[in-house]
Order: sequence, then structure tokens, then C-alpha cells
Amino acid sequence: MQRRPKGIDLFAGPGGLSFGLTKSGFDIVAAVEWDKAASRTYRHNIGDHVHQIDVTEFPPAMLEKILVDSNIITSRNEIALISGGPPCPAFSMMGRSKISNLIKTGKWGGSDSRHAFIDDPRVKLFTNFVDYVRYFSPDLFLMENVSGMNSFKQEQTGVVKPIIEVIRTEFARIGYAVKHRTVNASSYGVPQNRKRVIFLGWKKGAKEPEYPTEHDEIVRAREAIDDLPPISTEDGMTPLKKQARLPLKGTPGRDFIRWCRTTKPIVANGKPPPLHHTRPVNPRDQAIFPNLKSGEHASRVLYKDIAMEDVQKNLPEGYRLREFKTIPNRVEGPAWGRQKRTKWIFYDQSKFGDKMRRIRGDEPAPTMVAHLAKDGYMFVHPDEHRTISVREAARFQSFPDCFDFSAGGVNSISDQFRQIGNAVPPLLSEALGKELIKALGEGSH
Repeated sequence: MQRRPKGIDLFAGPGGLSFGLTKSGFDIVAAVEWDKAASRTYRHNIGDHVHQIDVTEFPPAMLEKILVDSNIITSRNEIALISGGPPCPAFSMMGRSKISNLIKTGKWGGSDSRHAFIDDPRVKLFTNFVDYVRYFSPDLFLMENVSGMNSFKQEQTGVVKPIIEVIRTEFARIGYAVKHRTVNASSYGVPQNRKRVIFLGWKKGAKEPEYPTEHDEIVRAREAIDDLPPISTEDGMTPLKKQARLPLKGTPGRDFIRWCRTTKPIVANGKPPPLHHTRPVNPRDQAIFPNLKSGEHASRVLYKDIAMEDVQKNLPEGYRLREFKTIPNRVEGPAWGRQKRTKWIFYDQSKFGDKMRRIRGDEPAPTMVAHLAKDGYMFVHPDEHRTISVREAARFQSFPDCFDFSAGGVNSISDQFRQIGNAVPPLLSEALGKELIKALGEGSH
């Protein structure tokens, strides 16, 4: 059997990129991730080779020494791939909108608006990625980032250049050719419309890698979670333990669910918890959610479109809708669950019109985001009146059911949602990894 090419995963998160690359035939010998909860998840599911540290304080020479001293490699020349997704919030449209608002309101702490984006130190993390590529000199590298990077510009020596060109120049300076393409994860079997820029780089003399071929069929949101049992709105848990039978043979949904159920873990940690739980639905939201329409069967209805009289009809027994001159509409009622709070104020519909949305079941799910850690209002279940569960979010990201985001019950539900929103979909990672393996000439494994 041929030796598996070795790789290093930077900004690894919970391990979506590492998982897919490992399944494609790589041996990921080291990962770097600063977040404690994500590092726990990575270690629990993928291996002990993750280093929980800020990459800016962890130079590549230090990592090489650890790997050599541990007899994992004999020299840096054994590393065939550097991969990772530098977290650059300012590249995303949401991040840029937030910064622009700070500039307009006079609350921005950086320089003027022409330089605002480059004042965010996280934008420069890709230079740490370049440092690792320069030091280890792998044949190939893979870098993933948000699609907003395409329109992002940075000022250099008085000239405004697209950040894509800045990145090309940086890699060319160290002897690498690089190409980029915006891909949609839904084109590679992921039941989610998630657009990302994928950079593929190769050293002079190495073979140029190709992008994987897109699939002819997509997996729709409902198909991806159709076998998971219903969840109670009262406690966010399911009273049922068994999954439903697989859908009809020969459908993309069946193949996807079978993959999720049968894919084996990299690290065996006993039977993983299902993680099919979500947040309880408070009385206010119990009245709102039934009014939300995804647009699948009727005209789309967002939070801004809901009339208060329709909310009033759905309020649980014992609750009422009240309005005050100085306070927006709010739901009042008796004590609820374990919470002492008995009042839920409505968000301003004119300012937060799309805060609550229902997922269409007949299309891939919308992009999972880290905001899931705070609430799941943008991800209301296609059919049930609740937000999606951890396992459903993981399915939409194409994580198999063996993957435990709780790291054995240690990580909170907010940590679990945040990690999922930040992760690289494993099926996309695996498809990219197979093409990189071909470019390295290692064949299939």
C-alpha cells in the first residue's frame, strides 16, 4: 500500500476540512486551532494531533520541531499539503456591513473608511498561512474563505488592489502558482447553499490540481433530515430514539442519509450521542413560528410580514399580547419552564424584518452561520414549529452522525452550533482532497 501524503491543517475549527481530507487519502499529522471548544471537538473526533494555540504565536519552526521530536516526520520536506481557512470576518458581507455601520456612527476605532477593513488584524491571518507554506514548502496548498473575498480590496503602497490579487502576489513571491474558484457546496453533495472561495496552489515543478466535477443532482434540506424524529417544542428534546427508515432507493436523499449513518469515525469513542436537540420554544415564538412560510407551498412569510392579530391566535393558554406606549408588543403570562421571566418583547419588525425565517424543504438549506450559537431564528425547521437541532445543522453541513460536537458531553449547545456554522463541509473537503491526491500522483487509497 502506498504511503498516505502528509498534511497540516491550519485554523482547523472542529475538523471539517481534516475529516474530508483524511477520508480522501491524506494523513493529517498536525492541526492548529485557537478555540478551546473546537479543539476539544477535533481531538475527540479526529485525533490528538491538534494544537490549541493562536497561530500567530506558533511559528512553523516550532511545529516542525514537535513533529520531528515525536517521530511523526523526519524533516519538513515530508509535508505534501498545507490546508486551512483563515478566519476573516471582514471579507464577509455581514462583517463589512457591521464595520461600515461603525464608521458611519463614528464608533470605528481604526483609520478612515478607505483602510477600515485592513485594520482588522484577522484579515491579515492569511499571511500566517503564507508563512507556513513558505517554511514547509509543500507541493500543494488548499485555502478556503468566504465568497465576499471576491469583492474585497486592500490598499498597498497607495494602490487599491483586489485582495484576490494581493494573495496571488504573496504566493508568487514564494514560488507558488495559485488559482481560485467560487464553489457552492451544494454542487458536491452537501445539502446546503454555501458559497466559498477555494484557492488551490502548487509549487513550481508540481502538477497543477483540478477542481472536482460538480454533481448532477442536489440533496434538498428535507431529504437530508427526513429520518430524524420530531422534537418537542417544550424542552427541545425528542421522546423517540429511533430514526425512521431510509427514503426510497435511488434518491440523492437516501444516499446522503446512508452516508451520514454509516460513515465510520476517525477516532472511535464509543457510541456518539445523537445531538438531536435544540432550544425550547418560548410562548412568544410558539405564537410566531406557525405563521412563518418558506415559500415552498405558498408565498414566503418572514417575521416582518406577520400581523399581531395572527400571533394572538396562536398564544398558548394563559398568555396574552399587550402593548404599551413606551414598550413594543410583548407576551405576558405565568412562569414558564424553569425561567422566572414571564415577558417576551417582540423585535421591531421594521428593523429586524428577516430575523425569523423558515427553511425551504425542497431546496438545499441556507448557509449555516456561527450566529446559530446565539439563536436559530434564521433556521426554523421546514415543517415543525421550532429551530433546527444540532444534528440537523450538522447534517446540513454534511457531517456524519458519528461526529460528536459535544466532545463527549463537554461542549455547550451554543459551542456546538457555533462550531458547525464555522466548519468546512466534509463532503466538499473530501471531493477537493481526492483531486489533490491525483495531482500528487499518489493514486486512490
